[in-house]
Amino acid sequence: MVIRSKSQEETQKLGVEMGKSLKTGLLCLIGELGAGKTTFVRGLAKGMGIKSRIQSPTFTYQRVHTGKKKLYHFDFYRINGPDQLLINDLLEAYSNNDGIVVIEWAEKLSSFFPETFEKSAVSAPTRKDIYFKYIDSDTREIKIKNYD
Repeated sequence: MVIRSKSQEETQKLGVEMGKSLKTGLLCLIGELGAGKTTFVRGLAKGMGIKSRIQSPTFTYQRVHTGKKKLYHFDFYRINGPDQLLINDLLEAYSNNDGIVVIEWAEKLSSFFPETFEKSAVSAPTRKDIYFKYIDSDTREIKIKNYD
């Protein structure tokens, strides 16, 4: 599925709808700086009933927000390769199966996906890869690839 977003509000609205509809899941967000990944996550959190401020966890790598369900928000922008502690945190969030795990800059660990999750003893939640492409200052192309 490919969506053209003509504003930040439209990108957030897509996130809101996904946040309302998903019970659990893994969302791998892929795209260049400024393409709309964090804007989408803000909408996702709103759709999940989360009231806390959403900002990209670039320096902390992970933030956990709670609403109707949990949002595990990871950001791999500063990662150069698999870090065992971060991978353990990611696998724990994934195996809890009690919310949505979102990874900004998931392509930084592309060699890690999907094999690690397929080998997990946990029943896998829905996985979606969401590609964000900057078109111009207002427009983004958002492509969603489902694995379910």
